[in-house]
Amino acid sequence: MEETPSSLPIVFESPGFLRIYEDGTVERLIDRGTVPPSTQDDNFDEEKEGVASKDVLLDPQTGVFVRLYLPRLQVTDVKQKVPILVYFHGGGFCVESAASPLYHSYLNKVATEAKVIGVSVEYRRAPEHRLPAAYDDCFGVLEWLVRQAEAAEGVTIDPWLASHADFSKVFVAGDSAGGNIVHQVCIRASARNWDGLCLQGAILVHPFFAGEERIECELGTGAEVEGILKVVDGIWSISLPEGADRDHPFCNPDGPHSLALSTLVCPRTLVIVAEKDFLRDRGILYYEALKKAGKDVDLVMTEGENHVFHLLNPKSENAPLMMKRISDFMNSSSDH
Repeated sequence: MEETPSSLPIVFESPGFLRIYEDGTVERLIDRGTVPPSTQDDNFDEEKEGVASKDVLLDPQTGVFVRLYLPRLQVTDVKQKVPILVYFHGGGFCVESAASPLYHSYLNKVATEAKVIGVSVEYRRAPEHRLPAAYDDCFGVLEWLVRQAEAAEGVTIDPWLASHADFSKVFVAGDSAGGNIVHQVCIRASARNWDGLCLQGAILVHPFFAGEERIECELGTGAEVEGILKVVDGIWSISLPEGADRDHPFCNPDGPHSLALSTLVCPRTLVIVAEKDFLRDRGILYYEALKKAGKDVDLVMTEGENHVFHLLNPKSENAPLMMKRISDFMNSSSDH
């Protein structure tokens, strides 16, 4: 009889988050399941319906796919072109999915409110695939979009993108670990000069960063802070490359081993933090470092809210205000 995970010795545990057993089995304690896309119909009538979505497999070997979201558009004689938002989900690099109910619901809202084509990325997760696997997969999506934009020979062109995507107005966004991924993708994109695609801006929501030296929010005492630190440190220990510490560039974007932020090429950046979020001060540090490097960056603080409140409590009165700020950022940036 096959052993169940619970009968095997646990070799790693991040309380309430994830366990790893002696045989390598990973048990994700936060598992919301998945939901299917709204429709697979390429003939979706965007004048009559809300938001359509479909999954496009990019790499059969890794299982990486994107879930595309097409909002309702006002179609005139010339097919309306709208910006593209490439979105990286959170979950500490270890849990959640582009197809989870939380993210499917959220991307539907973003596509509706901001009138953008959503490209939500399903990337490989730790601990089975340590960083930089997630970065490789997410950056690969930008390169796929470049091939779509250029209609490269031998590339299957997605009809939604062909009809409605404005490749000169591309944004990248993500929350928590997804915010971390945004930074790494922008660092990689800074070294590229794409003809067919223009990255207009980056949005980091409650980004997941850390460092070896503890900062103010991490120096508190008490069971709550200790518990959060145990989870956070545990996540980094199974996500970073073997032997890396929290000053690794993947973890600390302005650390002693990281590329200077002056090398980051991104027209505009929006950093969003929440007042009660344990990661708040790390996000503020990132904003301040970008500002010091001479970058065009804005900071938004949501008072009275905790980490990813907009996903966990979408009925919060602050959730639509944050959505409007994100929508305004993309629409104003696209006019520059």
